Amino acid sequence: MKKYLLLFELIFVSYAVGVAQTKGKQKEEAPTQQEIQEMQDMMKEMQNQMDDLSEEDKKEMEEMGIKMPDLNGLQNTISGVSDADLKKAYDNENRIVPEKDAVRIKAALATTLSNAGMSTYINQTHQEVLQRFSPTTKAKGEEIYQQIKSLDKSAANTAVGLWIDGKPTLALYVMGEVCKQDPTNAINLNNYASFLTSCGAEQKALPILNNLNKRYPKNSSILNNIAQAWLGLGDLPRAESYADSTIRIYAYHPQANLAKCLIEESKGNIPAAIAAAKKSISKAYSNEKESRLRKLGYELKSDDLNWDRPMPQDPMGLDKFTWPAFPLDVEDNKVLENEWKDFKNECQEKINELEIKQQSLEEAWMVANEFRAKQILSAGQNGQNFQLIPGYAAKAINKLGPSVNDINGNMSFVFSNALEPVIKALRNVDGYNEILSQKQAELDKKYEDLIGEGKSNPFEAICKDENAIRNEFLSSANGGLQSAYKGYLDYASRRSSDLLYYYQYTMWPEQFELAKVFAQLAWLTQIKDQRVFFQDKSSWCDAIPKKKKPGQLQNFDDVHCDYVSTMDLGVYKITSSCSNLIGEFDFSGVKINLQDNVETGRYSGSAMVGVSKGFDGPARTEVEGSIAGLVEWDNTGITDVGAIVGVEAKAGGQTIAGTDVKITVNTGVSKSGYTILQDIGK
Repeated sequence: MKKYLLLFELIFVSYAVGVAQTKGKQKEEAPTQQEIQEMQDMMKEMQNQMDDLSEEDKKEMEEMGIKMPDLNGLQNTISGVSDADLKKAYDNENRIVPEKDAVRIKAALATTLSNAGMSTYINQTHQEVLQRFSPTTKAKGEEIYQQIKSLDKSAANTAVGLWIDGKPTLALYVMGEVCKQDPTNAINLNNYASFLTSCGAEQKALPILNNLNKRYPKNSSILNNIAQAWLGLGDLPRAESYADSTIRIYAYHPQANLAKCLIEESKGNIPAAIAAAKKSISKAYSNEKESRLRKLGYELKSDDLNWDRPMPQDPMGLDKFTWPAFPLDVEDNKVLENEWKDFKNECQEKINELEIKQQSLEEAWMVANEFRAKQILSAGQNGQNFQLIPGYAAKAINKLGPSVNDINGNMSFVFSNALEPVIKALRNVDGYNEILSQKQAELDKKYEDLIGEGKSNPFEAICKDENAIRNEFLSSANGGLQSAYKGYLDYASRRSSDLLYYYQYTMWPEQFELAKVFAQLAWLTQIKDQRVFFQDKSSWCDAIPKKKKPGQLQNFDDVHCDYVSTMDLGVYKITSSCSNLIGEFDFSGVKINLQDNVETGRYSGSAMVGVSKGFDGPARTEVEGSIAGLVEWDNTGITDVGAIVGVEAKAGGQTIAGTDVKITVNTGVSKSGYTILQDIGK
């Protein structure tokens, strides 16, 4: 199974790299026919590799859920693409802002909704939306809607969950039904309008949003959604006006600032575009925003990102580890030599235990890695998005990466650059040894004629002199080493903690468990392998060494995530831990398959989540007082979950749950005219 997964992972990675190289060219121009030919040649080569598989191999792969991609069919499709088609597709893909759509702008301006007319308008719009859905999709939407009601959960929150999870058709179905049942609920109407905008029906969304704006003026979410709808229609003056109004209320609004960024870029005002994008990403990171900044010529910096999870000072508890002192004179030498022997033996026992654990964790990581590789292949073949790296990884790499990038050794948790003082101290020992040998030879010569029967035999003087030169050696050799090792191990302790904190947010949980063991093994090995030199008392002395009770090797503290928070929205639950951002459904038996959606994929956006007072009152009160969390997502999935203005992350995390949880969706920037509801109502 491993060889199949590896083969197809390489095939699809090769294909993805080829496509990325085509898209990532420095010159801003459409792909050429030559590049199309190169892509076809690459696919032919991949097809040849797959043709070499036996029928038995292919059957086994199908049983694993891995479908054989039809590269021949893809080549035929590509071969029919003309230069004009390429240019049009490229222009649409690389357009900064949508083209102005006069027809749909006129339709949006022609419709004014009263409160009394909202019910009729929602019913009519919902029917037009359903006309775009297959019977299978409508049946699944109805099944889910009825199941939610039977479970006594929030259908509105479930619709938002479906939306965040990349199931737009089902989200539209459920939210449409919710709004039909209660066309007076402002939050649900706002969210439904946000869905309509992202799916290409801005002219249908604006009448709803304009009505809400009259009823609840100065609300940041409504104003942003109006701005995004006008932007989707290509009406830049109106879009900019509403985006500015949103930003005046909430300076770091993640979506309004991104819209402002695109508008400024379209005007050629790159500094203003960069400034807006930096505000957008500050409180809510997404890959899309980082890519936009890079395209504008700005490399994201650590200080550009908000980070509300303080790093513990000593997560593994390394500071509590102690080891015997270095003997600096012969008086303590014998006791300390025994203590070091016991200490090294105890460290080795712990190392042996950890090496067994390491093997088990490596196997667990390999199994998890193979499972993810299989999921990636399956998702790619089905046109689904899949989370390639842990949810917080991209943000953590930008925020925390600069603090660890200068650390050499990394996963070995051995920092060779910082070992230089230890190496120097060890080199010095050779000189001290030479001095000791020289002085010992001088003593031997001094007393050689004084020892023996009938001679003076000055044992006490010999004892004193030999102890003196040995004390001098121990003080010089071990004194320098003890100081050097302390400096290095203090550094290693601090930097190991930095690395583990970084890995906690950038590694999958199974891999992080393995990293912890690597860190523990490295620490025990380093403290065990400290070079210590010993010198017994002179044999001419009769003193008996003192007894000292040896210490006990400490255990490591468990490194775990203190910032696990849960947004329990009923049927949909978002769990945010140090590395993972996971959205999960529990429909109590109802399953959702890919074919249940007309279209899959995520539309960028944000959601303010918390115990909201509704849309009444000043927007600042809404933002600062009644919203507990912010969820950000783009086409890669959920990219950030955090507290916003006035709320700090706390160790132990926080849980947002209950029937009164309200979710306000803020539309993200999207390209109109190429989605589910294109030309709806015509």
